[in-house]
Amino acid sequence: MLKKARSFNSRFLKVVKWIGVVVVGLIMALIMVIGIARISTYTSNRINTANGVDEGVYVTLGGQEQYLLIRGKDIDNPVIIWLHGGPAGPDAYTNYVFQQQLIDSYTVVNWDQRGCGRTYFRNIDRDPNNETATFEQTQIDLDDLVNYLCERFKKDKVIIIGHSYGTAVGSQYAITHPDQVAAYIGVGQLVSFDSEVYSYEDALQKAIASGDDTSAMEFAYQEFLDDKTLMNMLKLRGQVSEYHISEKSDNNNTPWFAIKSPYIGIDDIRWFLKQVESTEDFISLNKNLFDYIMGIDVREYGMNYQVPVGFISGSDDWTTPVKYTSDYYDLITAPEKQMQLIDGCGHYPQYEDPESFCETLETMLNSLVEYY
Repeated sequence: MLKKARSFNSRFLKVVKWIGVVVVGLIMALIMVIGIARISTYTSNRINTANGVDEGVYVTLGGQEQYLLIRGKDIDNPVIIWLHGGPAGPDAYTNYVFQQQLIDSYTVVNWDQRGCGRTYFRNIDRDPNNETATFEQTQIDLDDLVNYLCERFKKDKVIIIGHSYGTAVGSQYAITHPDQVAAYIGVGQLVSFDSEVYSYEDALQKAIASGDDTSAMEFAYQEFLDDKTLMNMLKLRGQVSEYHISEKSDNNNTPWFAIKSPYIGIDDIRWFLKQVESTEDFISLNKNLFDYIMGIDVREYGMNYQVPVGFISGSDDWTTPVKYTSDYYDLITAPEKQMQLIDGCGHYPQYEDPESFCETLETMLNSLVEYY
């Protein structure tokens, strides 16, 4: 019996040893794949032109140091400020996916807005609970950013491009500061979260047509109607989203874009973990901004733009539904305006089809903007 036990233990230890070897081998292989991917991405995105810029920098905006990633092959080119969505959804480290196609003709500035990403951790000792992170303060910060960029790159105006929540930031700034904006572009233009009802009604009809059980969806909808909180909105979206999957959604592999990014840093990872660890805590940390957007209606900013305006939407965008964007587009006035759809894309056309997105964006800017 003792010999059998020893024999069994020996075989067991060998199995454990080989499992350990395999696991270590897989981990090493994964590290090598990621390393090779990051080196490849860095090489293909490197800017080495004599008059180019490729830097991460902290700049004081509204009295707080805030993070910028600035990239372009010629600083004499027009300047684009990219306003991320969310709120509190910084995307500087993944935007190389589409911005690499823009940096020949533009200097592109990515900004971690107040209260998120690298900017949050830079100021965590001064404002750990994001008490200063409000929509009104973001407008002040953006104005400081525009002034900084105009002075640094010797420009009179900048191009403002917002995505999702960033379109609310950009819309108001373009309306209130026309003398500093060459053009405003809204990608997935946000209008009002009344659109959640429209999205629900469409999903409900599709579910009924498919013979699906709609009880959970209808319950989530009633919860949202009774108490229009962000958590209830997210629960409702969780029910309707399966009926609004864009054709090209599989192309948006944001985690992989982040893993192989040459621009990702520790604070980017720390912020991502904050987002996924607890939705309730994340919403609480950004309460000022989330409370603001739940009552937002961009139409209240005014309908008269004094700068050229363009809207780009995925044809299958139900997060900021195309119908709401189109209706808003019809209502606004501007010296020039355009709206374009990118077929098969949802709320992230810049990731789902970056080539078509950049082609659409550049064509739009070429016709809207008289370069300075």
